[in-house]
Amino acid sequence: MPHIPQDDIATRKREHLELALNEAVRTHDAGFEAITLPYDALFEVSDSALDTHTSMAGHELSFPLMIGAMTGGSPYSTQINTDLRALTRELGIALCLGSIRAYLADKTCRSTYGADLGGIAFANIGIAELTTYSPQAIEEACLALGTKGIFVHLNYLQEAIQHGGNRKSGNGFAVLESFCRHFSLPVFVKEVGSGIGGSCAQRLAELPIAGIETAGRGGTSWVLVEALRHNPPLPKECIEALKNVGYHTPDCIRAVRQALPTRYVIASGGIETPLDAIKALAIGADAVAIAQPILRTYTDTGRSGLTHWLSQFIETARLIWRSTGARHIDELKKN
Repeated sequence: MPHIPQDDIATRKREHLELALNEAVRTHDAGFEAITLPYDALFEVSDSALDTHTSMAGHELSFPLMIGAMTGGSPYSTQINTDLRALTRELGIALCLGSIRAYLADKTCRSTYGADLGGIAFANIGIAELTTYSPQAIEEACLALGTKGIFVHLNYLQEAIQHGGNRKSGNGFAVLESFCRHFSLPVFVKEVGSGIGGSCAQRLAELPIAGIETAGRGGTSWVLVEALRHNPPLPKECIEALKNVGYHTPDCIRAVRQALPTRYVIASGGIETPLDAIKALAIGADAVAIAQPILRTYTDTGRSGLTHWLSQFIETARLIWRSTGARHIDELKKN
């Protein structure tokens, strides 16, 4: 196993967290403005008649929302993940932790993931790490961190730009297939800002995965995060080109839903408002994931401010959901 100094990982995680707040790493072109929801001016669905519950990998959520993967493994992560895990319990939503690579390399950073706080939390790891650590070691890490399963992020493009990144590719499907065969917890697959299109989703559908998170164009691009970390700086023409690689989030949602008609689809990538969230659900997602707006709000206002922000986000989303005339998620999708 290659030795990677823990302080190098922690430094990169801190830089990632800081850069994620930079609007230059967001493309702001998800495409939800092209979607129009039905509107029932009679408002015949009362608040008490609305059922927003959903089951994610066998765990019930009060509202189909997940706090997207952001951080872990750095001292800067400890308070953030402690507060986020507490919020998921209070609000009945899910959380995807930042990459557990740091924990696999150094078990002393367990507290940076808020490991003892419960809640519906999922681990997260890059596909390159599946060739470094065994499924057993990763499963043990998931259990030690109190998570219900794992998200494997497909970040080959990010690794290709990252200083010291893993540039080996060409056998991703085989790596995932072997991992799933020897891992007993639910496995989700996600991208990191360029999305998952139809052909990739169809290949992934051949695997015994629980679902896919789209991570489409429109929100934070981890490719752009690495582009900003690049030394020497990448030419602006290269950065602009990288912004336009991949699929917009609504296209990803439709493609993934078609490929995985009965499995869990999580929409992410540029979902910033309650209206974006309900549109994503209406075109086929089972839940939505939001990261940067939550990190930004937490950084600006702390836990109490984020609690208020999330509560109002969910309340407004419920109101918009009711305005479509749908009483539950299946009706919302049919509309």
